[in-house]
Amino acid sequence: MIAYLTYERLQGVLKLPVKYPQEFFARLRFDPGMGQFGNYSSIIRNLSTLEKVAASKDGKVVLAVRDSEVIVGYVACWYPEPGERWSKLGDLMYELAAIEVSRDFRRQGIARQMIASVLREDFFEDKIAFVSAFSWHWDLDGCGLSTWRYREMMTDLMLRHGFREQYTNEPNVAIKEENLFMARIGTRVTRSDETRFRNLRFGLSDL
Repeated sequence: MIAYLTYERLQGVLKLPVKYPQEFFARLRFDPGMGQFGNYSSIIRNLSTLEKVAASKDGKVVLAVRDSEVIVGYVACWYPEPGERWSKLGDLMYELAAIEVSRDFRRQGIARQMIASVLREDFFEDKIAFVSAFSWHWDLDGCGLSTWRYREMMTDLMLRHGFREQYTNEPNVAIKEENLFMARIGTRVTRSDETRFRNLRFGLSDL
């Protein structure tokens, strides 16, 4: 699935969402505010990676695009990789794996609108969507925030979309106390699956 949002002007509005053919990637480029900086690197730095996710059977990509060709933000989603803890629940778990907005376009609601665009699909009502936010990925310098203030900002953003913080001993999350794990449980997820998810958060599995 590919959706894109057009950014009309600096203080403009994002139009939601429009399906677009895969060849759209051929003419795109990243805004200079996305990339490698002193203490921060974008999670996805190659268009080929976004294209691969969008072309995959179950991948989802939403782009915020200005001037028809410059990416100023993206959300990329996929199922957890085999071997990851969350993959033990099969297709029940689905990850909002990469969310980024260019340094030049932050604080304008772009991330909020991209996430809303993704979650608008009925697909998510059968899923437990999750976000693993690791502090070593955060652009603290670019935002001018402390680690804990950035965490608070991330929490507030995801709460708007029905995500709730979930405690877990998953090693990548638990290694730093500021790391954040949040999940949104779809309306058609059964109580049995909710229980399986709760157990798996602490390494227990009935599979």
